[in-house]
Amino acid sequence: MHPALRSRIRGYGYEVFMKEMIDDTDENRKKIVQFVAQEVKNDGKIPHFTREAVEEIIREAKRKAGMRDKMTLRFRELGGLIRASGDLALERGHRYVTAKDVLAGKKSARTLEQQIGDVYLDRKKEYNILVTSGGRVGRVNGLAVIGEGGTVLPIVAEVAPAQSKSSAEIMATGKLGEIAKEAVTNVSALFKKISGKDISRHDIHIQFLQTYEGVEGDSASVSVAVAVISAIEHIEVRQDVAMTGSLTVRGEVLPVGGVTQKIEAAIEAGIKEVIVPYSNIKDVLLEKKYQGKITITPAKTLIDVLKHSLIKGDKIVEKMRELID
Repeated sequence: MHPALRSRIRGYGYEVFMKEMIDDTDENRKKIVQFVAQEVKNDGKIPHFTREAVEEIIREAKRKAGMRDKMTLRFRELGGLIRASGDLALERGHRYVTAKDVLAGKKSARTLEQQIGDVYLDRKKEYNILVTSGGRVGRVNGLAVIGEGGTVLPIVAEVAPAQSKSSAEIMATGKLGEIAKEAVTNVSALFKKISGKDISRHDIHIQFLQTYEGVEGDSASVSVAVAVISAIEHIEVRQDVAMTGSLTVRGEVLPVGGVTQKIEAAIEAGIKEVIVPYSNIKDVLLEKKYQGKITITPAKTLIDVLKHSLIKGDKIVEKMRELID
């Protein structure tokens, strides 16, 4: 490649962008079936898969894609699941790999990131960092993704007298990625519109509790907004509710990634209800063991989120309705 052309390409031509997903079509499903057969043949020891077992592999390909009518192209992870399932079938003396073997194989085929996510979630439970009952002012259970695994992300907000006489500040602590920091800043524009109060003499402090694993993306912006509104208005937030979503400066809730993994993490944490963007509802594909164990509430605007998360928040919801509608 000519140097002048290479210098105009992101990464100087050394970065390769590849598709992560394909359409969920009959043709592509057959390719997944072919991939399973190839992995069995290449391994040389594990037995072949039953029709139901292959269907579970296809279902996992859809879950990993995280979008409706899509399947993942991350075949290395699917290959690990196939081999783990085959090894389990051998240990159990099965002639063929069954759907139950595949479901059990998911535990041993979990990625390093997913295992780290489990450790953080267990640690938060052990040290009572997670609160899943009652109500708290300025505290929200957000949801995040670590690698491919979900986790519950507690967020707290506090309003205090401004340190600077010239203007107030919004300060966020915790290990935040650049996009997440920008999301916190963008939410401030909405605060000024919906608060109905003069906050020019107050600083708003936002803390992402124990974010050792880091937070990327703007999917926590809905959680941040609810935490700050709760702190400003002194209204309690339900702690048995967790939420995720990207928030615009107009109060609209936009879709985010990893909703399935986030909901499953909420269930593991003992959360009773999750609020997700309305556009993500069809992306949810829970494992059978999680189905029916949590209430999933879709939200189009911040009003929908506040209605289901605040305790005795009718007045602020009505105020919000006037401003957003």
